Amino acid sequence: MTDKGRHASNGGGAFYRDLAMMIAGIIVVGAAVFFLLVLIADEPESATTTAGELGSTTTAGQPTTTDGSTSSTSSTSTPPTSTTVPVRLPEEVRVVVLNSIGLDGAAGRMTSQLDDAGYQTLPASDYSPEQDPSRLWHREGFSVEANELLEFLPDARVEPLLDDSLQPGADVVMILGTGYDG
Repeated sequence: MTDKGRHASNGGGAFYRDLAMMIAGIIVVGAAVFFLLVLIADEPESATTTAGELGSTTTAGQPTTTDGSTSSTSSTSTPPTSTTVPVRLPEEVRVVVLNSIGLDGAAGRMTSQLDDAGYQTLPASDYSPEQDPSRLWHREGFSVEANELLEFLPDARVEPLLDDSLQPGADVVMILGTGYDG
């Protein structure tokens, strides 16, 4: 019998060999993950979708390209998608201009500008109480178009229309408030 126990080693060589194998394995796995991430990042157009309404995205199934075709990927997860929301043409947006500051003819002049730009305009009117600053209130689904109207009223706040009974028939309600000098 020998004095060495059953678990005693002949030397430290096996430990260092196993350590080197483990480090090499970690490096190989890390390089493979990095390579896959680079491949996925090089194809961002396969993750772009076009949505008809604000907030709708494609998150399941095969990614859809902007031309409607599908592309396949070797990844088991769906890459993040971006959404492109089409803006309605001015002739498809009904706008009413309300004057909350008492400046004679201001709402009428703004209505004429919008009409010249191609928007469907409703008769101008007055609004109370006075708004500070001006407001662009939009009905559901018209936030993009309300933001487009900032071209005419740059200092306005764009907000959802909370009272559906206000100006029925209008998609966007433009309220001229303090700071408007038109």
